[in-house]
Amino acid sequence: MRTAEQRYKVKLWLPRFLVDAMLGDIARKLRIFGFDTLYMKDTSDSSILEMALHENRIILTRDKEFFRRVVKAGAEGVLMERYDQIDNIANTLLKYGVRSLSFNPRTARCSRCNGILALIKPSDLEGAIPNKTLEIHDNFFQCSYCNNIYWEGSHVKRLNLLAQKINTKIEKIETELANERFIL
Repeated sequence: MRTAEQRYKVKLWLPRFLVDAMLGDIARKLRIFGFDTLYMKDTSDSSILEMALHENRIILTRDKEFFRRVVKAGAEGVLMERYDQIDNIANTLLKYGVRSLSFNPRTARCSRCNGILALIKPSDLEGAIPNKTLEIHDNFFQCSYCNNIYWEGSHVKRLNLLAQKINTKIEKIETELANERFIL
């Protein structure tokens, strides 16, 4: 994986990403884990670059030519050279100081639009979702932008497993880097 960094690096608490059209699935995963991630599907490379510079976002792309433009413009970016999403996510997060992650519905973002999720009372959802869902689950969240409704269903187990896989990959990368430093 190759990276480009801004000339005047600003330390972010959590990295904010801007993902181009080739990486929609990675954008959704980053949002689910709480990262502010814009997904630009039908937007020109120039507009993506301009927005990333203006909003201090890290561009994630698979497009080598576009990545060269990112570097030339002095923007921060990551060229996703691997086909394994877990590798790409782990390498990117580690590069920006995220050494582990976990799924927390209270910090997750809307996987569709990147909006902030807010806890909502089940009584406010009557008629909006099936009654059986209201009976089975306790916690519900609604996107503040697109109003999509989420709840802690069976997918939470899969998200925790995904987080575990990414964390294992981050640990492996850290170990490899430490061994390389030791050898040098």
